Amino acid sequence: MAYSHPQTLPTPPASAASPTPSNWSTSSRVSSLPTPRTHRLQPGSQKEIALIIYLDNHILKITRRYAKKFSDEGLQNDDTPGYTTYDQFVADVDPLVDVVWISGTPSIQIPYLLQLAGLACSYLQAFPFSTSVFPLVSKIDQGFASLLQPTQNGGISSTHPQVSVTEKVRIKSLIEETRIAAVNAASSSGHAASVLDITDTDTDDDDNQREEVEQGDEDDEDEQSMSVALALSRIYKRTLEILGDSLITSVSPQPQDDDIPMT
Repeated sequence: MAYSHPQTLPTPPASAASPTPSNWSTSSRVSSLPTPRTHRLQPGSQKEIALIIYLDNHILKITRRYAKKFSDEGLQNDDTPGYTTYDQFVADVDPLVDVVWISGTPSIQIPYLLQLAGLACSYLQAFPFSTSVFPLVSKIDQGFASLLQPTQNGGISSTHPQVSVTEKVRIKSLIEETRIAAVNAASSSGHAASVLDITDTDTDDDDNQREEVEQGDEDDEDEQSMSVALALSRIYKRTLEILGDSLITSVSPQPQDDDIPMT
């Protein structure tokens, strides 16, 4: 089909290469999204159709590789190996996040970021915990946060939001599920992680926490555990901060007794 020609598709930058095997020093690096297109893809255009086909095909391959972890039944004709580590999944999904973002088209970015974030959450506890989840969700967090903020240029005001209230609720629910799944996966793999890491940790005081890590440098394993706990508390932090305000303002106030007109 002509629509599937690769030259019509946005392509990820060289920085979107497959990640190295997981360890704290590599996966703790901040991951940034590439620069998106200046103009949105036209609805129904060949480029938009080609992009959707491209993304759907690659997501299907990801779900098949995940399914092969458990069984080859019904997938005998597919010679792609199943996933054995979470890092392998991240290596496949990370470039797709870049492609979605490069599209510069909210009608593509919102549903596909939700879908990819959903996979990242669902697959977490199926593998030994990997810190490669942190740069991946950091990148998706940047995308959600950017889409949720009112656009200053282009004439789009806050009265015409890019993300609907329903989508905001879906994003918030997915974030909460991901944060809990990450804690459970980390704890199951021997990290000193608990739900308190994502509820009570004050992530704004980063300097003090870095000092605590340095002072507790007696044991490298303890330092890594503290770093993991800190990273867990930061999962989707930017998006949560924005959603906390936007969801409140999106709810219409209920009439009070004093406001009900007397008849």
